[in-house]
Amino acid sequence: MLRSRNRRRAGTAAGLVVALTMTTIATAHAVGAHQSLPDPLPTPKEGAAIEGYSPDQSQFFCRSTVLPGVRAFERRVLKHYPVSHSSGDMRGCSVGGTSEHKDGRAWDWGVDHRVAAQRAAGKSMLHWLFATDSHGNHNAMFRRLGLMYVIWNKKIWGAWSQHWEPYSCSGPTLCHVDHMHFSFGWAGAEKKTSYWTHDVSPVLEPPLPVLAKLHAHRALRVSARTGTAAAMWLLRAESTYRVTAHGLWRTGDGRRSRADARCVKTPAGWVPNPAGGLTVGGDQLHLWDQQWAPVHDTGNGCDTRTHRYRLVIHQLVSSTVTAQLPADNRSDDHGSIKVRFFRSA
Repeated sequence: MLRSRNRRRAGTAAGLVVALTMTTIATAHAVGAHQSLPDPLPTPKEGAAIEGYSPDQSQFFCRSTVLPGVRAFERRVLKHYPVSHSSGDMRGCSVGGTSEHKDGRAWDWGVDHRVAAQRAAGKSMLHWLFATDSHGNHNAMFRRLGLMYVIWNKKIWGAWSQHWEPYSCSGPTLCHVDHMHFSFGWAGAEKKTSYWTHDVSPVLEPPLPVLAKLHAHRALRVSARTGTAAAMWLLRAESTYRVTAHGLWRTGDGRRSRADARCVKTPAGWVPNPAGGLTVGGDQLHLWDQQWAPVHDTGNGCDTRTHRYRLVIHQLVSSTVTAQLPADNRSDDHGSIKVRFFRSA
């Protein structure tokens, strides 16, 4: 796509004038077929060292102010792309489900994919985010900003998969056709990544005052693509947790097998997964042999109605939490399982 805006001065020779005229005609034709993109954001000069991809740090508490890295990125983008606007950053805690809009780590950028000028601005941004830098680092600006995922025009690009995937939705707003969504990990949201500081940031946990609070509800999502997820919080000592697992994922074999937290679909119907189901564990948590109980047992210990399962954890000491799906090859797997922890005592 054409990005250069340099103009060359025409000489006085007639041949040169003709050549330039023909070039202009050819360029105009190319732009008509492939719209030129506005210049991208400036790329900071950095060394070869770079952050890895942000882990999945889903929202699990609420706050009332947007974080500094999100605010700074928002202002910089709006100044650079005057054709765009902000579609909002913060969202009330009672609205909808899990969203980084609720803890100050998300921003909706007003670039409508149906409007040519705004679509060009959006494409310019994506080319910049996912370009390989001079040191060979793929998706360099995405990583230096500490982004977790981007959604636009019915597609999502997440750090967990590192490529575009279809985004299930309906309508121009829920499908992110009329805006582009950015969600940041904690380091990026706190403005502590190399894009801002020129020093590679470690993975940051939520702020300590938040971790000190005893939240009764926590969650993590296990992507079939990565197969595992680690929580950024601890289970509290001397507490009982009700744990639920919900969702479907597909293995990448020729049959495109569907599975949930415990069972897998076979030609004979849903049966317990012979490779094992979703496992939950931690440094002081040992549930690898415990089976998930179906919320609605529709046969064989499977829940084919809602694909929801539950466990009860009686935790004596504080523990980290990890969850893992069974599979040998992740490259073609799709879907995810959401695991929720409810503290009851």
